[in-house]
Amino acid sequence: MIRGVLFDMDGVILDSERMGRGVYLAECARLGYPQVDEALYEQLIGKNEAEDRRIMKAALGEDFPFEEMHAAYRAGLYALAEAGRLPLKPGVEECFRGLKARGIRIALATSTQREQVERYQAQIPAMRDVFDAMVCGREAPSKPAPDIYLSAAAKLGLRPEECLGVEDSVAGLQSLTAAGAGRVLIPDLLPCDGRYAGLWDHCLTDLLQLCPLIDRLNAAQNP
Repeated sequence: MIRGVLFDMDGVILDSERMGRGVYLAECARLGYPQVDEALYEQLIGKNEAEDRRIMKAALGEDFPFEEMHAAYRAGLYALAEAGRLPLKPGVEECFRGLKARGIRIALATSTQREQVERYQAQIPAMRDVFDAMVCGREAPSKPAPDIYLSAAAKLGLRPEECLGVEDSVAGLQSLTAAGAGRVLIPDLLPCDGRYAGLWDHCLTDLLQLCPLIDRLNAAQNP
């Protein structure tokens, strides 16, 4: 039986990858790195801050001012949220209501630091008072290690196999695989292609399809 859902945040709940890409490229250009393009940004999707730093310095040299750029990037995303311009992904509110109506417990499992998550919650009503548990960046070893998802399931009082995890990134799906949870892919910036091979159990187009999927899975276990 599926009793819990473990949500990634960026690109799954918030349409922040798309908006963030523009902010990221603009900040890099402002700091004198106009060569940073969408292809390099795509390498960062689903990674934690330490891995982002490694990727950017490997691509641009040790002098790349990662901390300054990353702080400006976070501030830019928060400014979008504060201005009401950081949209939810399609179906988020309907999905949350449907899960609550079914008695499904909900956790947030994100590599984004808690301070940033809480700032988003302050500006985005749909993210308030909905999560039964949260595990955020630096609170557990980051994806693709399984720890964030193992911790999120444990905080819900559930085994990983009683949960579905919802992801848009390779690293996130690898984390779910290692944790032993069900794997739902909802592609965001990256299409559902060979890079995800063997990493998902269910590929959906949006969150409106999640509750019907859970209904089918649970009905199959209780014919």
